[in-house]
Amino acid sequence: MITENIKSPRFIIAAVCKINQQDNNITGVINLEKSLYRSLEKNKGELRSYFDNAADYFFKYIRIFNVQCALVMCEDLVDNLKLWEVFLKPLNNLKGRLNPDEVFDYMKNHTTIPFNPTTADNFDQAMFFLTAGFALILIDGVNQAMVMPVQGYPARGVEKPTNEGNLRGSKESFTDTGRKNMGMIRRRIRGENLVVSTMQTGEKTKTEITMYYHTDYCPQQLAETVKKRLENIELPMIFESGYVSPFVDVTSGSLFQSVGYTERPDTFCAKLCEGKVGIMVDGTPYAMVYPYFFHENFVTNDDYTQRPYFASFIRILRYLAFVIAVMLPGFYVGITSYAPQALTDKLIFFVYSSRRATPLPLFMEAVVIISLLEIIKEAGLRLPTPVGSAVSIVSALIIGDAAINAGLIGSAILIVCAVSTIASFIIPAFYEPVIILRIIFVIAAGIFGISGIAFATLFLFINIVNVNSAGYDYSYIFNMSTGKGMKDGITKTSWRKDKNDFDLKGLADEN
Repeated sequence: MITENIKSPRFIIAAVCKINQQDNNITGVINLEKSLYRSLEKNKGELRSYFDNAADYFFKYIRIFNVQCALVMCEDLVDNLKLWEVFLKPLNNLKGRLNPDEVFDYMKNHTTIPFNPTTADNFDQAMFFLTAGFALILIDGVNQAMVMPVQGYPARGVEKPTNEGNLRGSKESFTDTGRKNMGMIRRRIRGENLVVSTMQTGEKTKTEITMYYHTDYCPQQLAETVKKRLENIELPMIFESGYVSPFVDVTSGSLFQSVGYTERPDTFCAKLCEGKVGIMVDGTPYAMVYPYFFHENFVTNDDYTQRPYFASFIRILRYLAFVIAVMLPGFYVGITSYAPQALTDKLIFFVYSSRRATPLPLFMEAVVIISLLEIIKEAGLRLPTPVGSAVSIVSALIIGDAAINAGLIGSAILIVCAVSTIASFIIPAFYEPVIILRIIFVIAAGIFGISGIAFATLFLFINIVNVNSAGYDYSYIFNMSTGKGMKDGITKTSWRKDKNDFDLKGLADEN
């Protein structure tokens, strides 16, 4: 039975470990894996000790077929109306006399209630189901609990994507609830070859991680590798997919990573049909895709709904924006400081007139401006939305204008850094590496000149080719001998010419 995990640390801590401590020495730990008792009163006392009199812990005696039973749940996590209408109301109307074992057998195998019968055999399972929003029925004389799926905790509904906007196509985005996300995926991939595998990770949180892959496209070795990496995660708590990605992507020594993220179910399903492995962590609306290639950061959903010539043009612009975002400030510093003869007379006059009154070296000016722009951007991101947008605009205008008028920075370098920052917005997936690479290019150009730019460019290429995604080359699409780069990489051809989708099984056969 696939379940949703609770986000309340109070229950998690109570369920996982309850330590009696005397004189700073641990004297005993409750064993959650011990089996349930046949005695209802013993089960009541044991569960009460785990929850430590929590306010939303609910225990009530009921009778089914004149047998003493008990309803156990966490009130804030259960849909009470669903619990009564679907489960308790039919059970309340039952007449006759049965012994405890017969009552349990009837509820599990013969009742007409529409649910998949699941039982909890020990306190570990009972605590997991309770803290995941299920209700339990304990029967006096039976050492098992009947599990009822009546989750009803507050959850965000399906909304529009916030970071992956599109002109055409679906307007749905993932939610924080794993079951809803699974439904959106199943609705789009209706074949029987979609594999959905769940596991619990996190010693204290027991967070549910769901792995998806399509057997027709995904190599079995890749799926087994990812599953093994997920099972070997040893973290005390997991609340977001960012906790998991370092264990999936084992590449080290590079600014880039082979794990991609998406908030769109249609994009996620498209990646599964390309042979990728999808990973979702309960509690986060972003799905991970592995392996993820360099060129995929420049691809959007609209590329597949627009005419090929326009989609190709926009993709080339994105690659150009990446070059501008990373290299433009460094290139400007290197040229103006070490090779001004490459500039025209009017441009030289403009550059040196803006530098004449500034006290800092040119590359230091660039570092200061880049850092200032990132501070403003971070402030706008972290503050509440109405305040954040105002702070970003006002601070950029006032600080920038005042700094130029005061002679602290030059107008030319400010324009260059601003253009570079705006260009980075076109490729948000590269937000982290672009900032670091931009500073590296500026410092290298300021100290070593044109040769510094060459070494920084070499450093960029090394970072790209150094990433290996489970045996697949991160920059595979740029291998012109395969022809993939022109079909759906740097440019995009029409669906008529590219009927055979790119998939990792085909890539493995080519290698």
